[in-house]
Amino acid sequence: MKKYIKALVAIILSVVISVTFFGCTKQEEEPPTETTESTTAYIPPKNVLTGEEISSSSDGKRPIAVVVENHPDARPQWGIGTADIVCEGEVEGGISRMMWIYADRTKMPEQVGPLRSARPSFVEFSTFFDSIFVHWGGSHSKGNYTGGYETISAKNIDHIDGMGGGALFGRSKERKVSSEHTGVMNCEKIADVIDSNGFRDTLDENNVVSFKFNETSSPAGDTAANKVNAKFSSRTDTRRFTYSTDDKKYHTSDWETDTAFQNLLFLNAKSIYITAPYNGSTTTYLNYEWTSGTGTYVADGKACDITWSVDNGKLSIKDSVGADITLNVGQSYIGFVSSNNGGSVDCLGEQ
Repeated sequence: MKKYIKALVAIILSVVISVTFFGCTKQEEEPPTETTESTTAYIPPKNVLTGEEISSSSDGKRPIAVVVENHPDARPQWGIGTADIVCEGEVEGGISRMMWIYADRTKMPEQVGPLRSARPSFVEFSTFFDSIFVHWGGSHSKGNYTGGYETISAKNIDHIDGMGGGALFGRSKERKVSSEHTGVMNCEKIADVIDSNGFRDTLDENNVVSFKFNETSSPAGDTAANKVNAKFSSRTDTRRFTYSTDDKKYHTSDWETDTAFQNLLFLNAKSIYITAPYNGSTTTYLNYEWTSGTGTYVADGKACDITWSVDNGKLSIKDSVGADITLNVGQSYIGFVSSNNGGSVDCLGEQ
């Protein structure tokens, strides 16, 4: 009996000691494992022509270059002010013509126009943006003149011609002007037409002029440029821009509606007048030589000298120290200024 009691006491003591030991001593807890997730800031795709965010549907796609006329009966043009870049230069008879370039196709309005015919200088300049070229008609070779159509063929340009009709093109009836000033492009159809023509739609960035962009709006240089007056040649009207400190843009009403740009680029190029037979008489065409030259860059109230050149089909624009030009984010205007036939760019400090 005593042995039994002793055994029972021993068991009870053992249990008490075990409970006391494990109750008073806790296993050292391991520190929680920190889970570090790899977080990479989202960088939205950028428009190669404006530096702005571009729609996902347009990212990596070729720009669209559209020839638009500038006759008084064409103003204000349908879609004026919507293009990423507006190019303008002389064609014939002292009149100018424009080419609107869109990298972000979602920025294209319902209609663009009036469309106009292809000229060699505009066809060639469109290649500097790896763009698909849209026009309505074109000049033909005659005498010593090489026409727009022949330039398209020689350079194997992917182009869409309004002369062929189709859903992409139409005529507006809202203005009482001659039919040549009514041709428009129905922009919503552009993707289908590109696809049906089998054109390459992926952008080749090696074929696009290299633009860098400032993180914040910055003056182009040191020369005051609150007003800018440009003439493509001695034969043309003056294109006038006025700087606004409110939005830091250059405004013009020369197209009968206020249109504004963050950047103005003027490229001085040799121009050649060529007289050729036309409808039983003659007409004088103008071609620009896209080789190299000087120019002017204007932004944020200031201007600076630039140089430009074309090497192996690629346009390069350099600032005054020889670096690739850096633009302000936003839309740009590029003017073709004759270096040998009275073209000029005057930057004025007056408000």
